[in-house]
Amino acid sequence: MTAIAGNVVLAARSGDAAAFATLVRAETPAAYRLALSIVRSPAEAEDAVQDAFVRAWRDIGSLRQVELWPAWFRRLTVRAALDQTRRRPRVREVDLELAFNMPGREPSVHPADRLELIAAFDRLAPDDRAILALRFFADLEVPDVAAALGIPLGTAKSRLHRALGRLRAQMR
Repeated sequence: MTAIAGNVVLAARSGDAAAFATLVRAETPAAYRLALSIVRSPAEAEDAVQDAFVRAWRDIGSLRQVELWPAWFRRLTVRAALDQTRRRPRVREVDLELAFNMPGREPSVHPADRLELIAAFDRLAPDDRAILALRFFADLEVPDVAAALGIPLGTAKSRLHRALGRLRAQMR
């Protein structure tokens, strides 16, 4: 976290709405990508991100250490996305834009293989998508994944291992 972000989090924690708006602008793109990788629907990802920010505004006073803001907010985003998946009957969608146009990434996989991977990922349970999204889409190390999910490191390792196994099984 940058020094300015620490000051902004401190100000937001003190009730400064403008500082919180700064956090919203800074965090929205990454939060949206993370939520989208879990809920798999752009509209529901937007709802999940909005829910995460509402929870953050409501609970930011409980954040004791400002340097924990990134992990704390990621955890709120994951929980909001998982809650979103549990609130609705599931209709599967495969977003072709995600398959062919992943921003900031070099296309290293053939588009047909990417579609197969996205379809397999989409068939996973939301909890599996969450842990895989944190590890591979958000590019977090396993201890940071554990922190984002609020689970012990060993639990994160075993869940990640099982989720990868289920993804491989879906690919077969």
